[in-house]
Amino acid sequence: MIRILAVLAASLGFGGLLAWTWASWPVAPGWIGAGVLIVSAALIRRYWDRRRNDAGDEPGPYERLAWHTMVSMAVLASHLMASLATGLDLHVGQGNTLATDNWTLILAAAIGWLLMRPRSMQRDERDKEMASRGAHAGFRTLIGLLIILLSTLGFAPIGVTETLTPFVIGNLLVVVILIGVLAGCLAQLIGYWNAARPERIDG
Repeated sequence: MIRILAVLAASLGFGGLLAWTWASWPVAPGWIGAGVLIVSAALIRRYWDRRRNDAGDEPGPYERLAWHTMVSMAVLASHLMASLATGLDLHVGQGNTLATDNWTLILAAAIGWLLMRPRSMQRDERDKEMASRGAHAGFRTLIGLLIILLSTLGFAPIGVTETLTPFVIGNLLVVVILIGVLAGCLAQLIGYWNAARPERIDG
């Protein structure tokens, strides 16, 4: 459990850090983030393959997918939220690279999964159970966040709603979707962790 939360916190922090415009980056932050995502995916794939050969206890294909998706969604969501918090125009070509960086991170996440994806994606009963847990958690998270967003649009002071342009609202909806997927993956990983505990196996 601690490992899951630590990876989540590190991913959220890393994505937010890439969006801070005060940092003096040698290249566009999106390329730095993309490099980290791709290299880490390759290293984790190598580590899991070694575990398979040495101990045979590597994560299954859908647990791997949950790990990769959680990290990717955390980086993307925190980067986009921090970018929106800067107050800068996130349209491409508006004097900053925030929008381009986010698209670069999306591409890197897809490449990372191609590197990490196992040859077989067979699903067993446990995977189906975890997928159901993830779907329920993601759905509840989406509903809760949409209620908050709708309440803000309907009842917030005019000074707040004036800042919520259609473009900003669109990006906030993207953040809501990313957080919903992230919550689903987190629920799956907690489920896998809980199922693998020694007391559960012995019991």
